[in-house]
Amino acid sequence: MEPMLRISAAAVCALLSCLLLKRTNPELAAALGMAAVGMILLAALNMGSGLKDLRDTLRDRFQLKETMMQPVLKCVATGIVTRLTADLCKDSSQNAVASAVEVAGSFCALGIIMPLLVSMLKMVGDFL
Repeated sequence: MEPMLRISAAAVCALLSCLLLKRTNPELAAALGMAAVGMILLAALNMGSGLKDLRDTLRDRFQLKETMMQPVLKCVATGIVTRLTADLCKDSSQNAVASAVEVAGSFCALGIIMPLLVSMLKMVGDFL
């Protein structure tokens, strides 16, 4: 809870600073917003160690291969990066670029998850 409070406080400070700067210097406001996103992501990565333990527990309990779990994790990471990038583009009034980023993220996610889908279809085919 405490790390999230610090992240929220930093986000609110960056937001208020961006709002003040936006009228006089929109480029600096955009740069400050991007810096805030980077800082928040670094703080979030530090909290990811618990997720690694959970992943290891699930893998051991259900005897999942790393090749089965890795595409799912890559897909989640792709979705997070896509969403943040698209939102930064929208904040800079680049809606067309944001849409292109979202479409590219969708194609990347499909490319990442396709081997897992093929494996699952083969597994279901073997059961039939």
